[in-house]
Amino acid sequence: MRHRNNKLLKLNTGSKKKTVFIRSLLSSLVAYNKVTTTPKRAKVLKAEADSLFSKLVQLYDAYENEKDAQRECVRVIKSTIYGEEAGKKLLNELLPKFRSSKKTSGFVADYKVWFRVGDWSLKVLVTIV
Repeated sequence: MRHRNNKLLKLNTGSKKKTVFIRSLLSSLVAYNKVTTTPKRAKVLKAEADSLFSKLVQLYDAYENEKDAQRECVRVIKSTIYGEEAGKKLLNELLPKFRSSKKTSGFVADYKVWFRVGDWSLKVLVTIV
């Protein structure tokens, strides 16, 4: 039986933990606006990024006072994103853009690029829309 066994979330990350690996991919995505990776990792990254961005937009809209909303968003960003520069970029550049577009999902897009040279596995480009 397959109760609560999501094979998509089983990433081959070696000695790294899954959450650390996904957080580092997410930090790179925020810092550079794009990441090239394998299809399985891209699916997980896309789900995590959409979840984080929609959570930040909803959290920002939940508070009437902008200062309180920004403080809560900073708390969530610090617990998820590595690096101060990427966190500031997400808070100051990307979050206002997401709020003005009035979207609740679809913040990230993925495109099949080509095959990797070393082992001929498919590469996927994940970008912030």
